[in-house]
Order: sequence, then structure tokens, then C-alpha cells
Amino acid sequence: MATFQAPPPAPTPAARGPPDAAAMKNRILTHMNADHHLSLRLYLQHYSHVPSSGTISAQMLDITTEHIIVESSYGRHVIPFEPPMNSLMEARERLVDMHNLCLKELDVSNVMVKNYVPPDRVWQWMLSGLCVLILSTFPFRDSLRPESGSVIAKIWSLGGRAPWLAGLSYTLSPLVLTIIVVLHSGETVWFINRRLSRHWVETGTAVWWCWVLDCLLEGGGCFTRFDRVVKRMEAEKKGGGKH
Repeated sequence: MATFQAPPPAPTPAARGPPDAAAMKNRILTHMNADHHLSLRLYLQHYSHVPSSGTISAQMLDITTEHIIVESSYGRHVIPFEPPMNSLMEARERLVDMHNLCLKELDVSNVMVKNYVPPDRVWQWMLSGLCVLILSTFPFRDSLRPESGSVIAKIWSLGGRAPWLAGLSYTLSPLVLTIIVVLHSGETVWFINRRLSRHWVETGTAVWWCWVLDCLLEGGGCFTRFDRVVKRMEAEKKGGGKH
């Protein structure tokens, strides 16, 4: 007679231990290098005093509970955690706090403007066209005289129908030129320091030159368009961004 044998007991699930430190480190490094390049640039500028241009190639090479190592075009930089973390599980919160502190201390934005946007309003095109006309004709003051018969005089007299306008342009040209050059130059310096630099538009790049030349020509109209670009990017970041 066969004897009944009870099935062997199911294996007891192994207790779940702490996450593997090496795997966690790799995830952090991959995530920071792929999705948080701006944070790395901020760390380098604030903690290691690396110039902005030297942080473009920033890469996080290592992270421990005591520090991170970030590489710039100037070399490798050890940035300590103060105080040290208890484990790498605290890394996300600590790195976010460091990011926000850097934004505040450096007085820069969380939004990076990477493209130039040309005038997109009728009044901006009209203003730009008027400035081009003034800057290309007013330096030749004698040609503004209605009696000169020059192409410039014909333009400003509306083909000879308004010689008084050409005469007025001749009288006002020194003052108008001075105002435009001084005002637009001052606006451009302010724009570079308070808008382009703050939103990570790198000096000397094609995008930087487009915005600067636009501001030199257009003046204040450039400010409003740049600010609209920033606001749109901020809205997109809030809508879909996750640290």
C-alpha cells in the first residue's frame, strides 16, 4: 500500500535587503548625465567656480555619500556633500536642494534659451524696418536735403510728394541717431547681462549674436519677445518636467 507523502513546503521568500549600492550609483549617474545637465553646470559654477563656458561639457563621474565628482573642460572637480549623506537613497533630495541653492546664489534661471526667435508681431517688423532705414540713411546727412535729388532724399520725401519730411529728417538726423545709438546700446548691454546670461545663452554663439544684433536694431521689442519665449518654456517645464 502506497504511503501518502505531503508536498514539500513552499520556499520562504528571501528577505528583501537594501538596494544594491553599485546599481543605485549607476542609475544616479546615468540619470544626471542624461536629464540634468543644467544641474551639473550649476554645481560647477557655484561650488567649483568654473566659468560658464567651461561647464558646457559637464559630466558626473562619481557619487558617494560624501561627495560627487563632476568633470568640466577644466578637469575633474570634487564637490562635497555638507553634511555627508547616510546613504545614496538621500541623493535625489540632496541634489535637488543643491540645484535650488545654486540658482539662488548665482541669480540664474532654471530655463535655458537655446534658440533665436525673430520678430513675430507686425509692430516689431515695422519698428525694425524703421530703425534699419534710419541707421542706413541718417549718417549721410547731406543726402537728406530735398534739393539734393539723391535716392535718400526721394525716400524720405516720399518720392518728392513731401519734401518737408526730408527737410525735417535732415534737421533731426544728428539727434535721432544719437538717441538710437545710445539707447539701443544701453538696452543691449542690459539685455546681455540680465536676460541672455541669466538664461544660459552662451556668449559668442550664433544664437547669442542673433539676439544681440536684434536688440541693437530693435531695442525694447526684443525684450518682450524674449520674455514670451521664457514664459512659454517655463509653462512647458511645469507641465511636463519631473526631477
